Formats: sequence, structure tokens, C-alpha cells
Amino acid sequence: MNLPGLHSIHWKVFIFHLAVLLLPVAYLAWQVRLNLEATQLRAAEEGMIDTAAVVGELQLRLVQQSGNDPAKLREVLATMFADFEGNRSTKARLFGFAKEDADTRLIFYDAQGIVLFDTLRPSETGRDDSKYLDVWRALRGQYGSRWERDFDANRVNLFSTLPVWSGPTIAGAVTIMKPTIRSRIAIIRALRELAVPGVAAVGVATLLAYVLSGYLTRIVGGLATRAEAIAQGEPGVTLETWTRSELGTLARAVERMRQRLEGKAYVEEMVTNLSHELKTPLAAIRGAAEVLEDGAMSDPAARAKFLGNIQLEVGRLNQIVDDLLKLSRIESSPAPTPPPMLDLASAARELAESRLAPRAAQLGVTFALRVPDVPIPARISREHFDLLLGNLVTNALQFTPANGSVTVSITAEPVPGSTIIEVADTGAGIEPSLQPKVFQRFFTTENPRTGLRGTGLGLALVRSIVQSARGTIDLVSAPREGSVFRVTLPLVG
Repeated sequence: MNLPGLHSIHWKVFIFHLAVLLLPVAYLAWQVRLNLEATQLRAAEEGMIDTAAVVGELQLRLVQQSGNDPAKLREVLATMFADFEGNRSTKARLFGFAKEDADTRLIFYDAQGIVLFDTLRPSETGRDDSKYLDVWRALRGQYGSRWERDFDANRVNLFSTLPVWSGPTIAGAVTIMKPTIRSRIAIIRALRELAVPGVAAVGVATLLAYVLSGYLTRIVGGLATRAEAIAQGEPGVTLETWTRSELGTLARAVERMRQRLEGKAYVEEMVTNLSHELKTPLAAIRGAAEVLEDGAMSDPAARAKFLGNIQLEVGRLNQIVDDLLKLSRIESSPAPTPPPMLDLASAARELAESRLAPRAAQLGVTFALRVPDVPIPARISREHFDLLLGNLVTNALQFTPANGSVTVSITAEPVPGSTIIEVADTGAGIEPSLQPKVFQRFFTTENPRTGLRGTGLGLALVRSIVQSARGTIDLVSAPREGSVFRVTLPLVG
């Protein structure tokens, strides 16, 4: 597979599509993780509040029993939770991992925020935690909570604190602390389980982005290639305009531009070539007319010669105009509907018998026609076929000396679905440097028989007819070895 170069717009469109796809997906995945974690912690916090309410009720009963004596209450709590650290084993499995022991921490405060008892740090009773926002709020009759990052254990601890009411007054507060590490692990594990389908989805999206960018750049590349062909002056270049998108609009705009530029270039080239071709016969006619007008020429033979020259040049001018009209009709006014089917074998036999063979005999050239006995149907009009074959044979006869030969061969389906028409001569051949020019308008060489030049439009007519029939034409020639013109036309079954 040939990958486009790094400078290609294909990669730019591809990377842009990936960025448009992956950046929102990455942001969405991050937000999903944060929201899942926050939701999990809110659910855990709700359970902690309920637990704090139950423990607060226990603390209230102990306060009432101890007569609100802090020292006695501290002693009772220490006795009650003396074995709390040693009896924390749970042997449970949750979210796919083992939970070996309880990691909940209870902290009891008096009405001033002094620690009465801390299940995690039982020796640190008497410290003042009223500076913490959750404790401060609870001592004022509100619910309080806070987050605290434990860098040593690489976890975040969640504190939920409730006031302990004794009638209308606050007797203290109780805090439930819970680490969030297991909730985070469960969320990360769940996201990892989504990694495989996520990677598959990204892979499919990447492939689709590559295909889409390739499709867009292929259209743009096609437009660029055809535009370059138009700039090089290649005839018959058309642009695909089937799509209704902006690219289709661009293609149609370039197509209109091509038609206008091609028409303008055609007219300019035609005017230039025509003016050049008309100068020679007009100059000859003018010179002969001036000599005859002078009246000094009394020799009837000389006068007849000059009159003959005038008639010859007028005939050449008439032939140029006639060929130009035919070429113009073929190039600028193609038939709106396909022409009817024509039997090439039958048409070639009729044309050879009526025109080609008699002309060859007149010039002393042997003419041969080789066509099969079966019909060879093709989509080409009879007028165009007669022009095509007639001009090819006429060209061959002009450059074939007497006692030479011209052979026309029509072969059905040497290439599947096609027929080949060959016109071969034993003439002087064509120099390699001149072969690319023979189908150009007004290109002529001197006729070895007469020393004169033709109109230079015969082979241009042949090429236009072949192109209008969606065929091809090739030339094989070498000096002193003759020439072969090979036309390939599509068959019609």
C-alpha cells in the first residue's frame, strides 16, 4: 500500500479528525472517572452520617450516665473501645479485593471540641480539634465534613461530624473517618475493564477517520490532477461533478472555467493557424491577379498558367474551409445521443469500391481491403466513418509512390470488446521527430508526388472522430519503411 507523503493534506485531515475525536473522548473519560468517584464518596458519606448519628446517640447516653464529667466519660470510652483495634478483622471481599479489617475511625469531642477519645490514637486524648471546619460547624449545631490527604498512605480520608444534642444544648460531637482508597481502586478497576472496548472503539474511529481523509484527499487530488492536465493543454479533460457538496461545486466551477478557457484557447489557436495557412494561397492568388491585371502578358500559355494557379489556390482555400467546418462540427457540437450502430465491414467495402480503390488505381498504387465476412457493429455514424477511413487512405496514397501498396485491415476483437482498423502503406515513412505533430491542426509536409502541401486538417479530423467515438489512434512509422495508422474502436454487442 502506497502511503501519501508527509506533506499531503491526507495526514493533516487525518490528524485533525483524530484530535477532534480523541480529545473529547479523553476529557469525557476523565470527567466520568471524577463523577463516579464523587458519586461513590457521596454514597459513602451518607452511610457515615447514619453511623455518626447512632454513635452520637451512644455518646449522649454515656454523657447522661457520667453526669457530663469529661474525665469519667473519657474513662468509659477508653474502656469500651479498649480492644477496638484488636477486633477489627472482617475477612470480607468487596469490589473484587479483600477487606481484611475495618478502617473506620471514631473521634468523640466534648462541647468545646476537646478530644475525649480517638479510636486510632487513644493516647492523644485532650487535644483541641475545634480548629477543623467540620468540628467547628458541629459544635454550632450543623453537619460538618472535610477531606484530608494522607500522603504517607497515599489516600484521602473523609471526615463526617455530627453534633450530640442534650435537649436544647450541645453536649459534644462525634466524627466518623473513612479512607477512600478502596472506592478509588474499585472505580479505576471498573474503568480498566472498559479499556478493551474503548481501545477497539478508538481503533475503529481511527480507521474511519483515515478512510474519510483518504476519500476527501482523493477527490481533491483528482481535481488537482485534472486541473494540471488542463493547464498543460490536454484536450477533452472532464471533471467529475456528481457530488452536491462544496467539492462538487468546486469541480463544476473548474469545469466551467475549463470550457471557457478551452474555447478561448481553441479560437486563438485556430485564428493563428488559419491566418498563417491562408497567407500562402492568398499571396499566390494576389500575385497572379496582379500579373494578369497588368495587361502586359500577351502569351496565352502564360496567362493560362497563371489562371490555373489561381484556380488551384482557390480550390485549396475551399478545401481548408470545408475541412474546418467538418472539424468544428465534430469538436464543438458532439451528437446529443449515441449514433446508430454501423456495420464497419459493409461500410468499408462500399467505400473502397466507390472511392478508395479507383483513387489508388489512378495513382498506380496497389490497394487491398481485408475485412471479415461477418458484421462488425460499432457506435459511429456513417459520415464519421467515411471521413475517418477516407482521410487515412488519402494520406497514405499521397505519400506512397507508384507501384507501392496501401492495405486496409479491419479485425474484430483482437482486444476483447474492440475492433482495430489499420491503414498500412509502403511510402516514405515519417521521421520520429515529426510523428508527435502529425495529428495537429495545419501541420503538413510536402507531398513527394506533387511537391505541394495539403490543408493539414485531415489527420486532425481523424483524431477528433476517434475521440468522439471513445476510441484511440496510434502511429507506427519509420523512414523508408512506410507507416501504419491503427485505430481502436469499442464494439457494440
